[in-house]
Amino acid sequence: MSQINQLILRGFRCFRELRYEPAPGLNFITGANARGKTSILEAACFLMRLRSPRTSALGEMVRFGEASFLIEGLVKSEEETRLGVTCTPPARALKLDGVPQSSSTEFLKLGTIVWFGSDDLFLVNGPAERRRKLLDSAGLQTGVRSRSYARDLRDYDRALRARNLLLREGRSRREIEAYDHPLAETGDRILGFRHDLVTTLAPLVSDACRKISGETLEISYEPGSAGAMMESLLLSRDEEIRLRQTRVGPQRDDLKLLLNSIPAGSFASEGQRRTIALALKLAVAALLNLENGRPPLLLLDDIFGELDPSRRDALLTGMPAGAQALLSTAELTGISIPTGSRIHRFSTNGTLEMLSP
Repeated sequence: MSQINQLILRGFRCFRELRYEPAPGLNFITGANARGKTSILEAACFLMRLRSPRTSALGEMVRFGEASFLIEGLVKSEEETRLGVTCTPPARALKLDGVPQSSSTEFLKLGTIVWFGSDDLFLVNGPAERRRKLLDSAGLQTGVRSRSYARDLRDYDRALRARNLLLREGRSRREIEAYDHPLAETGDRILGFRHDLVTTLAPLVSDACRKISGETLEISYEPGSAGAMMESLLLSRDEEIRLRQTRVGPQRDDLKLLLNSIPAGSFASEGQRRTIALALKLAVAALLNLENGRPPLLLLDDIFGELDPSRRDALLTGMPAGAQALLSTAELTGISIPTGSRIHRFSTNGTLEMLSP
């Protein structure tokens, strides 16, 4: 499993220093607003994956008035390892068991995560980019295949940027066509990978939604290319020159979401959108468990809003077996806490206190 046994923060967000020790199962962090509940989850995410779900700017995570931050933790996968990240923007330094690391390769092998935040409701009715990022988050954590997928995404993005620049500048067809082959080669691999990913995810999504609400959720892949990339590029050439933009490819992929056979983006209620978003994230967690042989760490920020009591209970009882979860919520009233959960609460003076083992 991907599990954090200890988390130490220094100079991170609102914290001068914080020590947090979650249990193996469900861990609730509660307290008034603006105490740092979400920041603890963000720190765990950054430690495990070296990126924040809230910002791409390292400087935004440094405590006001300080020059750097430190995140350190004991992470258990096959065995327990001490991870450390020190950031003095824009520089970043990594350590594994106290040994400096020149790259992030070994660091990222040690754990997988699934994050849910309030803005994940836009997975349902937001732009397609949100749903592509969901697929990429899953694909980039799927064991050995994640490396080739990461390389293809990087190479495709580089070729796409160069090609779009030529289109915007109104350059000759010959110059533009020079990028068709690298774009098509990597694009076809990405399209194929995402197709297989969605095929595997679909029954997991359906199962997760049914357990939470009893409703039927179907997902299907809508590729940004109707066929092979090279053929699609040739067919769209005149339109691309007119609009000065590449019009086909993985950058236009989307997921179709049907709730009870009705388009979810247009007709789902607030509670249903939250249910759908949670079902998508739990399905990704199930997929990572299947692919990697261990469940990911679940980081669930303020998941209970707009869910009725029956959906809350079904969600908590349906958490992936063996997974560790950190859940933040301002209030525990009305939530049926499963036996064995650990609860921490921020006191009025900002101290994080454990209420139950």
